Amino acid sequence: MKIFRPAIAVAAGALLVLTGCTSGGSTNGGGGQDSDITTTAWGAQVLERGEPEMGGSITYGLQAVVESLDPAGSAVSGNLIMRSIYGVLFSYDGERNIVPDMAESIESDDDGLNWTLKLKPGYTFTDGNPYDAEAVKAHFERTAAEGSRSRSAGDMRQIASMAATDATTLEITLKQPWTGFPNTLVGAFPGGPAMVPSPAAVAEHGEALATNPVGAGPFMLESFQPGGDVVLVKNPDYAGEEPYLDEITFVTATDTQSRISAGLAGDIDIARTQSAVDLQAAADGGLTTLDQPDSAYYNLLLNLTQAPFDDIRMRQALAHAIDLDGLNAAVFEGKHDPMVGFMPSTSPFFEETEWPSFDPDKAKELAEEYTADTGNPAAFSLTTTSPPEFQQQAAVLQQMLADAGIDMSINVSDQPTMVSEARSGNFQAQHRYLEINDDQNARTAFYSTSGGNNGLAGDPTVDKILDDMLVASESEMKGLYADLQHALTEWLPQVPLVLQKNGIFVSDRVGGYPGNMVGTPDPDFRLVWVRSGE
Repeated sequence: MKIFRPAIAVAAGALLVLTGCTSGGSTNGGGGQDSDITTTAWGAQVLERGEPEMGGSITYGLQAVVESLDPAGSAVSGNLIMRSIYGVLFSYDGERNIVPDMAESIESDDDGLNWTLKLKPGYTFTDGNPYDAEAVKAHFERTAAEGSRSRSAGDMRQIASMAATDATTLEITLKQPWTGFPNTLVGAFPGGPAMVPSPAAVAEHGEALATNPVGAGPFMLESFQPGGDVVLVKNPDYAGEEPYLDEITFVTATDTQSRISAGLAGDIDIARTQSAVDLQAAADGGLTTLDQPDSAYYNLLLNLTQAPFDDIRMRQALAHAIDLDGLNAAVFEGKHDPMVGFMPSTSPFFEETEWPSFDPDKAKELAEEYTADTGNPAAFSLTTTSPPEFQQQAAVLQQMLADAGIDMSINVSDQPTMVSEARSGNFQAQHRYLEINDDQNARTAFYSTSGGNNGLAGDPTVDKILDDMLVASESEMKGLYADLQHALTEWLPQVPLVLQKNGIFVSDRVGGYPGNMVGTPDPDFRLVWVRSGE
């Protein structure tokens, strides 16, 4: 029995591909609608200006600095670059079914205890070594090893044993049945097992693989300085479909307005925007803009191991004190959607719970009770980051909390520092993104022993539900998603704020942009191309 359980279904009625259709903000650089834009089944806008052309280069504007390109221990910011260097075992299609990429198949005949992973033949690492079952096995073992910084370390520790029976076959036995195991091998997760490095490069460089990545993907590293630009060039020996581009340069511009200005000046060809307001600003400036689906949202990550958020009353007070409609209006002109749970209301698995409503009097009562019982002040420091939409949210939150008797100071930092402090527990609260659109995301973020659980604490009820999801049938998953959301609301490990509105802008040089892939806010760079003479 071949098991490929989709992590989430496409909503009914979303299976049409709309041609010649754009959002109100999409332009052709001259202010009118672009007839070369279509929309995929999952809501991503695609640009196709004629027939694809081979060759050329682009410059992509990153929204966060990249410090590491090690797939077993990197932050989110390097994911789109690593995918191009290492390639991935599997991807999602438009209905979030798992489809082969560098792997050929993964099958289980016993409801998810034993798995057979088959690789496509012909792939070779750019150092000349074979991309084979032994390499995949070594990567899974490294990801699971003690001290691993991978957010998927807990998933790989579910493996009891592995054996490479030939060059393209890896037999995997898990500690317990897990029908959703193939989802861990999809290239939608940063620091995940889907991106396999050369074992020889790992042996040679060790921790320095972060700046010396060697993969078998469509591109290879030309140059990289942590925190600086990253240059990739086409891998001439790539065994998959040849990418159109010869070279991609990734530059860092953490401020969205800086990225838009660079785009208008012709210095950046493609970049993400971080809000509907910014996407409209790019369109108003004459850039071609493309709406992209996103289930990520702004949230407050809380350190559950120290005061004040080791006490449920302060977590509840925080949630009651925040007027999400007011935050949305003040920062995003009301164009985003406030969160009312840990999953977006557009998810087919969304469940209404007893979510804390805006109630500043209740927030003040809880904060005063906390101080009276513990002697600790109702105060904390929020670490946020430099983009204006983050700092604007922080300023609005600070005033709302002050109105409820909660003192919040603001510390502005960069993403690598925030990641390091989260891992070490050296923070009280951080201003971040979160995305919970399937059980894999939820397990990474909330399971007590997960490397991605930056709240640093667990909840037995949540752990039990997530464990049940490992072996659940399709018919059981809907009820478990509902149970999970009720349990998360009761535990309240983080405070969701406002849903993100994702989009990208492209320059006139860009002839083709395939839309973002399902499960990740990034494109497949194999399918991006530029027009000659532009």
